[in-house]
Amino acid sequence: MNIPKRLKQTKLAERLKVSWFYKDYRRLKWCFQYGPSRIKYLLPGRLWVDKVDVCITTKCNMRCDGCDHLIPYYKEPAHLDKDRVIASIRKLDEASDRIFHLNILGGEPFLDPDLKYILEAVPSEKCDVVQIVTNATIIPSDPELIDVMRRKKVVVLMSGYSQTERSRSAFIEMLTREGVAYHVYYPVWTDFGAPQDYHHDQKELKRQFFACKESCHNLRDGKLYACFRNSHGSALGLVPCGEDEYVDLLNNSTAENRKQLRRLIWRHRPLLACQYCLRGTADNVGIVRGKQLKK
Repeated sequence: MNIPKRLKQTKLAERLKVSWFYKDYRRLKWCFQYGPSRIKYLLPGRLWVDKVDVCITTKCNMRCDGCDHLIPYYKEPAHLDKDRVIASIRKLDEASDRIFHLNILGGEPFLDPDLKYILEAVPSEKCDVVQIVTNATIIPSDPELIDVMRRKKVVVLMSGYSQTERSRSAFIEMLTREGVAYHVYYPVWTDFGAPQDYHHDQKELKRQFFACKESCHNLRDGKLYACFRNSHGSALGLVPCGEDEYVDLLNNSTAENRKQLRRLIWRHRPLLACQYCLRGTADNVGIVRGKQLKK
């Protein structure tokens, strides 16, 4: 599925990158990335989800400038209801044939005392990768949590912020000792912009939607949203969300969830949230990673 470099530089390639073809191509790459065993999920009637972020808390001990999940905008951050989180994970499990990549995050997920119960509900046998995304400032000491992380083959994904280097080293030492997998990554942060109306015309919105490289659906409070700007923006009342831009997992039958998930995953129309986001535009420029907002 690798495209020769000479083809990537053609005008046709540039046009395809802002079309429905390229957006679908990026999704289909998930079926080939780890070998031919995934190809069966392309068969008619199969339903696979490439990537899901499960939000379990909006509490965070850092206030990062440019946080794409809009966590600093929450005036009263809180842990999400454990039972609803677990029920929504199970409903997603029932409705899908495969979940290639599942992230547990917040906020800071290790702030949530119910993390171990939520991890128990994760269908790790159906997932290629299960990750906990953390800023590596809180080192868990609960042996039950560490045990479930090991049993579920969780990978602890640590953001490589310069200000957390000391705690990250101690965290890595603990994970190594306990036999829990980890990975340190240094994400390239870009400015998604404040959640405000940017007044893009329909042509710009369409181009923006197909140019956006985010394919990460957000599961929050029983609903699976098309993206995290859609999810958190609507929760904060700052971004509109259409009825066809999420799946209400807890209030649908399994059959209805499969139908709506397929529609959402292969969507070819811009979201209302695109009007309130800079991702996929020329204004989506790089910013300092992990820079803290002033209190």
